[in-house]
Amino acid sequence: MPVLVSAALFAQERTPLSGKVTSDFDTLEGIYVINKSAETSVTTTRGGYFTINAAVNDTLIFSAVQFEARDVIVHEADFCDNLFFVPLATRNHELDELIIIDYSHINAVSLGLVPANQKQFTPAERKLATASSFKMNPLGLDPIINMFSGRTAMLQKAAEIEKKEDLMQKINYIYTEDDLVNKFKIPLDYVRGFVFYIVENKYFANAIKDKNENMARFLLTGLAEKYVKLLNE
Repeated sequence: MPVLVSAALFAQERTPLSGKVTSDFDTLEGIYVINKSAETSVTTTRGGYFTINAAVNDTLIFSAVQFEARDVIVHEADFCDNLFFVPLATRNHELDELIIIDYSHINAVSLGLVPANQKQFTPAERKLATASSFKMNPLGLDPIINMFSGRTAMLQKAAEIEKKEDLMQKINYIYTEDDLVNKFKIPLDYVRGFVFYIVENKYFANAIKDKNENMARFLLTGLAEKYVKLLNE
């Protein structure tokens, strides 16, 4: 009996598991490592290294745009090695026909419209930078005046809203209203509220920004369950 209790406790406790993904692909940084059992995630560092809390029989999902998603079940022996190695296969995209027309050399910099290496602003970000930066107001007192008047804070909030609206447009482009209702079980009258709810999740926002559909769908499933639970409560 003591042996069985000890084994059960070991299965429940999660300890750091250090590992490394391997592949022929050069860039191994930024790959999502998701502990499906614990609903936690990390991303790999340079060279493909990662550390995530895990337990025996946990399922780890490895996902990135350039790789085939892979599920791995953690075994007790994986904790005994110095590193837990996980090979990943690159994703191949087959095209019927590929016509390449290189316009990459034609841009605002090559045309002389803007200096090289200049930061590109959205409209809201430009207003905020102009109101709060001495670099963009070298001869004026606008940044100081705007700080005390509250205009800088107002413009900063507007820039954040602009980013969220842009994210909402991307979500609506990827997932239709029918998808959210039928696949994720969101009540029709609360679909708009659900979109506002998920844009506040930084992990989901990063997945959409990185165009990582596997990670976005995984996170969306969990967020949908929590949102429906909030509605029921």
